Amino acid sequence: MTDITAGDIVRCIDDTPSRPASRIMPDLNMLYVVAGVRPVGGGHSVRLRELAPSCHRGGACGCGRCGWDARRFRRVYRPDPDLIASLLRPICEPCDAG
Repeated sequence: MTDITAGDIVRCIDDTPSRPASRIMPDLNMLYVVAGVRPVGGGHSVRLRELAPSCHRGGACGCGRCGWDARRFRRVYRPDPDLIASLLRPICEPCDAG
């Protein structure tokens, strides 16, 4: 079970490759935005918006099924959807100050 969900900001706490094919790794202590999480085996696989993982087919992932173990990350912040929506609203022109 993981408490990480898409949209969360996470910190990498483990940048050690676990497989020889793992050539692309997140940087230790860097922040990333989670693009998606899916169950794999007994754990969860995390995809990041900023970085594509190594693919089991070779090179950077293009199949969409690759990711990093969720245990490599700790959630730092979960953005409030209402806050994000309010930031994306158009600004009224001109605003009536009252």
